[in-house]
Amino acid sequence: MTQMLHDRKLDIAIALTEGLVAGISKGQDWYKIVGTYVEAPLCWAISTGKNSKHGSIDTLDGSTVAISRFGSGSHIMAYVLADQQGWLAQNKDPFQFEALSNFQAMRDAVNNSSCDFFMWETFTTKPYHDSGEVKRIGQITPPWPAFLFAAHVDVDMNAVQRILQAVQTASTIFMAQKDGASIKRVIDILGYNESDVRNWFKTVRYAQDMTQVSRKALEVTGSTLVKAGVLPEMPSPENLCAGSLSQ
Repeated sequence: MTQMLHDRKLDIAIALTEGLVAGISKGQDWYKIVGTYVEAPLCWAISTGKNSKHGSIDTLDGSTVAISRFGSGSHIMAYVLADQQGWLAQNKDPFQFEALSNFQAMRDAVNNSSCDFFMWETFTTKPYHDSGEVKRIGQITPPWPAFLFAAHVDVDMNAVQRILQAVQTASTIFMAQKDGASIKRVIDILGYNESDVRNWFKTVRYAQDMTQVSRKALEVTGSTLVKAGVLPEMPSPENLCAGSLSQ
C-alpha cells in the first residue's frame, strides 16, 4: 500500500496503524498520516493447529509463532501478547518467528507442527475455526486504532480534508443502515454469514472526526514497535503526522 503511494498510483491510502508508524519511522518519507478511519482496535484471534497440544495462551511462552513477514501486524502483535502476559525480557525474543508470507501457509504451519500458533484478524479467521481447520485459543486487541489514513506528501491538504469529510459522511450512512442494506452489502462482498456480520458491526467504530489523529495512539504504537525491535527509538508524533493531532 505504501509503495503505491510512493509510485503515485495512490494519493491517499487506508492502512494498519502499526504499519504506517513503522514505515515512516524507517525512512518512508513520501507519505504522512493525515487522519483516523477506524478508531476501534482490530481484534486478533490466536489460533493453533486443530490437534495442537496448546489449549490456552498460557503455554505459548517461548514457542514458535507463524507470521506473514517481519514488521507486519502478525509479528508486532506477538510482542503485544508477550508484553501483556509478562513474557518480555531484555535482549531476548519471547518467541521464535517463522515468516511465511501468507495466511494459508500460516494455517498449514500450525497443522504440520512446524509452528505453534499464529494471530490473524478475528472475523477473517472465524470460517477456519468454524470448519475445524484450526483451533481458537484466545484473542488480543492492541491499544491503538485499527486503521489510519495516509497521504502522499505532495497531495494538497485541503483536498485531503474534503476527501476525509466525504468518507466521514459515507461511513455515517453505512452505519445507519447496519440493520439492513449494509449487512447485505458486506455479505455480498465478503461472503460472511449474517450472524458474523452482525457481530462485526458490534465491534467496528469509525472515527467521529476522521481529520484527527490521536497523539497517545501514535505514542503507544511507537513504544510497542520499539519493544518489538522493529524500531530502534521512539518516533515523534509530529514527524509521523501531517494531520491534526489530538490527545
